[in-house]
Amino acid sequence: MKTLNNSYIIILLIVLLLGACRPKNHYSDLKSWRADVKAIRSWVENYNEAIKSADIERILSLVSDDICYYPPNEPSFSGKENLRKWFLVYFNYCIPSENFNLSGPGGFDVYGDFAYLTGTYSINAKIKQSGEEFKDNGKYTNLFKRKPDGNWICTQSIWNSDNRTFDIHSQILDDFSGTWNLDITKSIVPPGLISSKLVITQKGNNLNITRTSEIKDKDTEKSFFNYSIGSETQNLLKSGIFTTTSTLSSGKQTFTINETLISNKNGTKQEYKRSTIYSLFAKGEILNIISDDILPVGSTTLKNKRHSEMIYMKN
Repeated sequence: MKTLNNSYIIILLIVLLLGACRPKNHYSDLKSWRADVKAIRSWVENYNEAIKSADIERILSLVSDDICYYPPNEPSFSGKENLRKWFLVYFNYCIPSENFNLSGPGGFDVYGDFAYLTGTYSINAKIKQSGEEFKDNGKYTNLFKRKPDGNWICTQSIWNSDNRTFDIHSQILDDFSGTWNLDITKSIVPPGLISSKLVITQKGNNLNITRTSEIKDKDTEKSFFNYSIGSETQNLLKSGIFTTTSTLSSGKQTFTINETLISNKNGTKQEYKRSTIYSLFAKGEILNIISDDILPVGSTTLKNKRHSEMIYMKN
């Protein structure tokens, strides 16, 4: 299991200290206790419903502007905008159903305008791209503060999976979307290439890439590619059988496209292969594309291997 960071430990110490210092009767009347229990239960119900409907704005209305989030087996982060991005990636990748359950009488308590809630969670989700279903379960601790209108908002959310290696976000590609311009001075390019621009649109692990290339003594070329990372496609073309596989390579910032064309020319089997690696650097501002071709034996090219390294800068 990963080492807990300092913020996590501090939060747990706060919860323990609050429990140790808890007065025997810190509620003046049963009515106030029931009102707070009802309000916190209402928060849990609203959260569960917002997850089921993939309503990010509703989720954000339930947390503070400086919300601190501690998902399992992932780096922690803070702030509503970062949480918005986190859930956007999550909902683009899968259709989830989550349930937060209170852990019993000791799982909730209020100290003035602050409260904590502990319990268990379960997730059932279907990956949009493949239709594959996955499940997870674990424990959580949420810290709350009371708003002036009497409602509660979450300020800290810590959850820990019972499946130690579970990390749904590690299966989701980072954001490659945007307009990218080739820096030809830093690139190893195919012969004759003068300029190149990529426009990438992405939803989850599905990418659409439009490439516009200017080549010496030729008209501008425009090509389109559609990849679903983690899948394999096979097409029967006039020239032969064309197979494309796409995989996450070494983390969310890198994926590999392997393409193979097998044809039969004059009774002789010929095989063309291309492997292309897309990687993000500099916090997503630089896109590096390394491509290697293995051409059929007898190709008119001087060598049957061809290599390029293209550096694109985000516009």
